Amino acid sequence: MSGSGTLHPGDPEAGAPDPGAPGPAAPDPGALPGGPQAPSPDTVPAQGVTAHSGLQALASAPISIAAFAADGTLRFANAELLRQLDLPPETDLVGRGLADMLQLCAFRGFLGAGDPEELAREALALDRAQPLRRTVRARDGRWFDLVSEPLPDGGFASYATDVSQHRRGVLDAEARAAALEMAVRHQDTGLGLYDATHRLVRHNDGYERTLGLQPGTLRSGMTLAEVHRVMLEHHAYDPLVRNSVDERGRLDRTRPHEEVRPLPDGRAVRNSSRPLPSGGFLVTVEDVTALRRAEDEARHRAATLRGVVAALPYGICVYDANQRLTMVNEAYQSILRGAELTVGEHLIDVCRRREAAGEYPPGVTAEQIYRQQFEVGPPRLRKRADGTMLSVRSARLPDGGLLIVVADLTALHIAEATAKQRADLLQAMIDNTPYGICLFGADHRLVARNELAVHMMGLPPGMVGPGLELNELRALQHAAGGFGQGPEADALLQLRSAMDLSQPQHFLVTRADGRKIDVHSAPTPDGGFVRTYTDVTEEHRIRGEIERARRGAEDANSAKTRFLATMSHELRTPLNAVIGFSEALLADEQTAGQGREFSAAILEAGRHLLSLIDDILQVAQVGSGELPVETRALHLPSVLESAVRLVRTSAQEAQVDVVLEPPPDTLPRAQAEERRLRQVLLNLLSNAVKFTPAGGAVHLSAAALPDGGVEVTVTDTGIGIEPAQLHRAFEPFVQLETTHDRRYGGSGLGLYLARAFARAMGGELTLESARGAGTTARLRLAAATPNPEPTA
Repeated sequence: MSGSGTLHPGDPEAGAPDPGAPGPAAPDPGALPGGPQAPSPDTVPAQGVTAHSGLQALASAPISIAAFAADGTLRFANAELLRQLDLPPETDLVGRGLADMLQLCAFRGFLGAGDPEELAREALALDRAQPLRRTVRARDGRWFDLVSEPLPDGGFASYATDVSQHRRGVLDAEARAAALEMAVRHQDTGLGLYDATHRLVRHNDGYERTLGLQPGTLRSGMTLAEVHRVMLEHHAYDPLVRNSVDERGRLDRTRPHEEVRPLPDGRAVRNSSRPLPSGGFLVTVEDVTALRRAEDEARHRAATLRGVVAALPYGICVYDANQRLTMVNEAYQSILRGAELTVGEHLIDVCRRREAAGEYPPGVTAEQIYRQQFEVGPPRLRKRADGTMLSVRSARLPDGGLLIVVADLTALHIAEATAKQRADLLQAMIDNTPYGICLFGADHRLVARNELAVHMMGLPPGMVGPGLELNELRALQHAAGGFGQGPEADALLQLRSAMDLSQPQHFLVTRADGRKIDVHSAPTPDGGFVRTYTDVTEEHRIRGEIERARRGAEDANSAKTRFLATMSHELRTPLNAVIGFSEALLADEQTAGQGREFSAAILEAGRHLLSLIDDILQVAQVGSGELPVETRALHLPSVLESAVRLVRTSAQEAQVDVVLEPPPDTLPRAQAEERRLRQVLLNLLSNAVKFTPAGGAVHLSAAALPDGGVEVTVTDTGIGIEPAQLHRAFEPFVQLETTHDRRYGGSGLGLYLARAFARAMGGELTLESARGAGTTARLRLAAATPNPEPTA
């Protein structure tokens, strides 16, 4: 409904009013058609011609008008009111009470959805002595602007205007913006849009998560430097982040840039920067450490942009058959403030005056505006010099006059421009993301997509557009060979058509050109779903090469292990003969002099070589995974004493003290195999004695661990090892003394076998050392497993 305040003779096109401008008083509701005091046309005095013309204008107005007397009786209703209530044109409403009229409007759905009785009671309770305005939606979907204005005699006038067309325009713009907003919000890829001054304009939650920040940390308007400072503070000024921020702060954002950077938490982030035509740039950040799981872990959030369009005030002006202004209301004068009307002005004079004042756009003449006033049809839009957007609508009156209705659509225009700008920004973000994106509605029709998605589908760009149904899209892909050829392609098409899109979906597609496309589908709260496409061709190629290299390395290692095992067995047979014959010669009393000396040397060398071959055989067993171990709950003190006795002779020859620290009485049993444990201890003690200069000492001790296990420690005062070389000490056939005059012999298998035996028993062996400060070997054994012996 439209109209407010005292009715004045008016104008067609526009001008804001002077609130204090004088004008003729509004007609008395008792004198309106149908009222008890309404005079006949023959008795209307000359002074009443203007008022009578005004009533004719109101009766033909394109907005509904109803006037009520002080007692609540309807005194006037125009034809538009009957049309809006869907009543026959001949229906006579004059004389009905306000309660009866509100009941009629409520049951016709004019007051909105809900209980008609309750809606009518609520409307009846309103204070009609005050101006009222609100916007309602009728049950048939139409939107109406309702206005109630008090009249001087204690009654009031009511106006209703159909604003459905404007409301649909706003809702369509909001829906498009919401769809694009939803597509961006549901991306795990971080997107940050910066303007030409390097200030953050838009970003999604993925932008903060990928940078390691909590969602909500960043806000629009922050400068790039402020974003970098927040990252530094969050990561406690870690050197990795500091270096990354320093380099990114020096980037030329007018050029594309891409890099992969590590974060302190071990993740790797791909950071891309692309300039935009507006002078700003789009930053894309992606966690590439878990690319294949990114879409499955994505959480989709929906954001619905809702707005309320303020109640629109409407202005009314009326020209008589001679095109002179006879009436204008206060709303018209307010809307066109600065271009107000004066009763009695001619329409062409109004148009010329406004042309001279610069009211019309450049190139638009007064004569053109004058002719437009007589064009009855859809509303005409015009923008004033002050930026106000007007909707102008004309209607011819039965007496040859002209009615013009003006509405201020500035708020609606700004809302549409803002929604379009937001939609354009979101579309720019989608178009610049490195992934293909398609958003489908609840009806499985395409709402939005970027060109990269069409390319990854294997279809030409012109084939895929908004409104395309999912099964139609699949049919296009099938025809283009996207599912393969023959019966297999038909079966794959049926399988995809049977997918439950209300649940997350993930599958890999191989295109006809060999590309591997990773496809993720995730539902959205409105019943639709978002589908993303990622080209993983290079990733699959690299993975294949790595797998082939791994198999080759395993085959080579297996061949080496088989060779060592075979050669060890082959060498043992002749060595046993050499050792046997040398022992026989030493046992023969006739062997004397150099013969006995040579036999002893042969026996010693043979036994050493046999020990080395045994070590190599054990290395082969470790490499093949066939190292036999049978562990049990073992009492350690006796094993420790036995190991010390076995190395004491060689230690005395090297002038090194070997000391066994008395184990505590509460030392628990450990889960181990006695033979393997003794071999580990002998290797550790022999190594310690070998690398400890004369006069040094080796200490062997044992202590309980908090978890019930046991730690055996071998500490020496020897030459030590560089910390950077400790990891090589456990490699087979490695001697850390690499000079040609190496002072210490050995095969380099002792520590390797010791760690292998320790791990086979469920334990762990580690080293702590420094050059010139000795070495400490820590053997941690698991707690003994209870295994009670059966009793009779």
